[in-house]
Amino acid sequence: MRRDEVIRAVCVAVLMGTASIGCSDESMASRQGIDPLAMQPAAPPPDSTTAGMPAAPITTPNTDVGAMTPPVTDPLPVTPDPVTPPADPMTPAMDGEGMGEAGMGAMPDPAMSGSCRPADSVDADGPYTPTHIEDGHGGSWVFYPEELGADGMTHPVFVWGPGAGTGPSNYRDHLNRLASHGFVVISQPSSGSGGPETAELDWLLGENDNSSSPFYQKLDPNRVGMGGHSLGSLTTMAMADDPRLSLYVLVCGGCMSGRGGCGAADIHGPTVILGGDGDIGTPNYDADYEEIQSPVVFLTKDSTGHIDCARNNLSPWVAFMRWQFCGEDQWQPDFFDGGEYCSSPWECRSKNF
Repeated sequence: MRRDEVIRAVCVAVLMGTASIGCSDESMASRQGIDPLAMQPAAPPPDSTTAGMPAAPITTPNTDVGAMTPPVTDPLPVTPDPVTPPADPMTPAMDGEGMGEAGMGAMPDPAMSGSCRPADSVDADGPYTPTHIEDGHGGSWVFYPEELGADGMTHPVFVWGPGAGTGPSNYRDHLNRLASHGFVVISQPSSGSGGPETAELDWLLGENDNSSSPFYQKLDPNRVGMGGHSLGSLTTMAMADDPRLSLYVLVCGGCMSGRGGCGAADIHGPTVILGGDGDIGTPNYDADYEEIQSPVVFLTKDSTGHIDCARNNLSPWVAFMRWQFCGEDQWQPDFFDGGEYCSSPWECRSKNF
C-alpha cells in the first residue's frame, strides 16, 4: 500500500471511531452534529459569496469536536469578495534549543524587506483586496490580491492542504485573509502524497513566465511555502523535500504513528507548528518537532480542538508568514519568551533560531 493510501485508510478508521489520531475533519464533525469551520461541505452548491451576496455570519465550535458546547461567533468578518472565472493560461539557522531573547530568529533575506505593504495587525484583513478563482486549473482554487504586482511587488506563493473530507471552500476565510496580506495561495483537496499538489505548484509558477497570465512576472519563485491542516499537514510533510519550498505551516496533524517518519526530517526552511490542547493530532507532532533541523516554533493554543485549530491559530499563521516572507521583524518577538504567542492562551517552544 502506498503511504497516501495508508493515510486515507487510517483516516477512515478514525472517522469510524476505531483510532485516535489527527486526521478527522468535516466527516467526523458531521457525525458529532457540528459544522466544521462553519462553512459549506466538500462539493457544496454555490454559496452566497459566489453570487456576490454577503454570507451569513459564521459560527464555529470553541473546543474539540467531542465537546457539544454552544458555538461562538466566528472572529472573521465575512464580506463578499469578487470571484474571477477560471481561465486556462491563466535563512541559515543558528544552533541552539529554545529562545531566550526575541532578538534571535530566522534571518530573512534583506532583498525581501519592504516588499509587502505594511499591516497594522494580523488579527484582521491586510492592506490588499482578496479575490479568488474557483475550480480553476486541475480543480484548484487560487486566492490572490486584486492589486497583483502593485508597487512592483512580486508575491510570495503558498500551497494550502485542507483537512480530510474538505476542500478549499471550507477554508475560504482563512485563505482570503492570506491573500489580503499579499500572498498568492493555491489549494485543492489534500492527496496525502503531495503528487497532485506538486503538479499544481508547477502550473502556478509556470504562470509567472506566461505573458498571457494575470500572474505574469508577479510571483516570487524564491518565496514559496506550504502548509496544511490534518491530512493537509501530512501532505506537506510528504512533499517537504521539494527544493522550492522555503517555509512550512503545520496545523493539527502530526505523523500518525507518533514516532515521526512522515517527512518532517526533510523540512529545510522556517516552520511553525500550530496545535490545540484539545486536538487529537497535536501530541503526534512531538516526534516531528524533534526531526526538524531547521528553525521551528511549536505553538499550542488553549480551548482548541481539531476542527477549529486552523481558525483559532490564524493570527500566528499570518504573523509567521509576514515575518519570514515579508522580512517584517516586528512580528518576531511574538513567537518567543514573553511574546504574544508564548503567553496565555498559547504555550510555545522553539529551536534552531
